[in-house]
Amino acid sequence: MKNSSELTQAIDNDAGLQSKRKLLTVASLILLALSFSGATIDEANTFIFKIKFSNQNGLGILLVLSIIFLMIRYYNYAKPYHDKLYSIWSGRLVNSPFFYSRSPYDDQDAGIVADSRCSELDARLTEDVRRWEHNYKCGLPFTRYIVHYWGYNDYEDEDRMDSVNIYVHFGLKVYLVSLWLEAKEQVTSFFTHRENLDILAPYILGSLAISSYYFNAELMDLLLFLTPTKNN
Repeated sequence: MKNSSELTQAIDNDAGLQSKRKLLTVASLILLALSFSGATIDEANTFIFKIKFSNQNGLGILLVLSIIFLMIRYYNYAKPYHDKLYSIWSGRLVNSPFFYSRSPYDDQDAGIVADSRCSELDARLTEDVRRWEHNYKCGLPFTRYIVHYWGYNDYEDEDRMDSVNIYVHFGLKVYLVSLWLEAKEQVTSFFTHRENLDILAPYILGSLAISSYYFNAELMDLLLFLTPTKNN
């Protein structure tokens, strides 16, 4: 999965992921329907019995717990795709002009990636270094790094690594610009690359369903406010 199109195809062909996403989506939609409409389930027909639900709150809590469990199960299957999505969008970000650019006429480069190279890497880059990679890494809480990997031979296990804290190395202004460009890239990716919505939509739907259950009174007030009234 070297690009977004290959990732999209892998997501579409993953039967396990599809089944967990479907279960999570159905459970979330049921809880959302109950919350938005104020409906209750009084009876459920089975092959032999007719069951009447007298404790509606218990049914809602059961759905909430089911959604939480399904979100965890879905994450188990979706984790490799989360990692790949991160690799794709962070790769686009770290190769944008603010982070890194190279002159088409000579070997001069610019951007905070070039400025963050350590003295050893910078001095030997054009002569002894066989390969050099730079990545954008997100840490907690809101810590951002530029990570350099480079090697002097064909053995990748002997590669060297240098992690540069953007805020510590460049200051507040560059750090805030980095966060802004990161947010912009993620929002843009969400609308222009469907694999982001494919993976993240079930979490959003599940979170909305759980929130609608616990804030049902506020939701009803909002719906009442938004509902147009007929003038007599």
